[in-house]
Amino acid sequence: MIEAVTGDYLNSELFSDAEKAAMRWAEVMTEKQYQSGGPGKPPQDGPAFEELKKHYSDEQIVEICFTSGFFNFWNRFTDSLRIPIEDNPVMNLFTKSVSIDPDDYARYMRSCWWNEKDVAEAAE
Repeated sequence: MIEAVTGDYLNSELFSDAEKAAMRWAEVMTEKQYQSGGPGKPPQDGPAFEELKKHYSDEQIVEICFTSGFFNFWNRFTDSLRIPIEDNPVMNLFTKSVSIDPDDYARYMRSCWWNEKDVAEAAE
């Protein structure tokens, strides 16, 4: 899958149009194409953002931006501190992602410690 993403993912049949739009938007954020390239060079994000809006709600776009922004932050943070990437034996412990049932996720989030009554009351 990683090879498919690093290749010509926009023309790949492995991804839906929605997935391609999300990956393209992550690329726009990573390469800062939403910023002007200087005088006379407008931002390059318009078509990518319009495509993203065809497939996702405002809430989903916020989540895509947050996720991409977090990983951009994490990469810059670890790179600036010269934190090495894990060796392959560690990386091979990860398995393919699975689909998450939104209802299961919502139940899990409601059961987290920050939703406990004592914690909520202590915060007030």
